[in-house]
Amino acid sequence: MTDWTGTGTAATTVTYDDALSTNRDKIRFYLGDTVSGSGPKPASGNFTDDEIAGLVTAEGSWQKAVAGGFEILAGLWSQYVDTQVGPRRQAYSQTAAGYEKMAKTWRRRSGSQGRAGSRAVTRVDGYSDDIAADSV
Repeated sequence: MTDWTGTGTAATTVTYDDALSTNRDKIRFYLGDTVSGSGPKPASGNFTDDEIAGLVTAEGSWQKAVAGGFEILAGLWSQYVDTQVGPRRQAYSQTAAGYEKMAKTWRRRSGSQGRAGSRAVTRVDGYSDDIAADSV
């Protein structure tokens, strides 16, 4: 079990047990947020225990909380622009896109739609493939 306190204006608790015995541990495992100071947020930030608890409350399950965590990471990383200095290139847009893809995968696994987005629409008109054109 790892337990550390973050830095900043207020102490933040970040705990992780690699036995994955709690929802918090499972969420951290799948988000790749298991090492202090080497988290998935920009500047190697970690999610706090309170943030993860809030995700579980808002989403309703640990699986949906993982999707929500990936959505948060996509949003955080999308604020950064791709940069290049000499031969070194930082493609933050690809980082954001990767997290967005993971969020969609986890939403699909958990059977939920994203918090904001579109839903599949079934057409029920003469142009639909599901019904004969003369039955409308």
